[in-house]
Amino acid sequence: MKNKKFIGDSWFYTNFKKHYCPICNEKLVVKKISRVVNSKSLEAKNYDFSLGDSFLVGDVEFFYNVFCCSKCNKQYSIQEMKRIEKQRIL
Repeated sequence: MKNKKFIGDSWFYTNFKKHYCPICNEKLVVKKISRVVNSKSLEAKNYDFSLGDSFLVGDVEFFYNVFCCSKCNKQYSIQEMKRIEKQRIL
């Protein structure tokens, strides 16, 4: 497989801000996850296959960061964690 793409979220948000599990309040760690998605599959609608002025075709390996809790083994996407933390403030 030659097609790879990193789905980048805020580098500062994932690396310099402390985040805690909403279930057990354990400090979360950042892990890089990968997923192979075919551009013609139903799942492809959830991913961006654009690459500059062209598009990736076929199997593409997407890399992205998630927050993981070592105590309760729960994973949170960056978007999910931002939503949870925003609700805590309100």
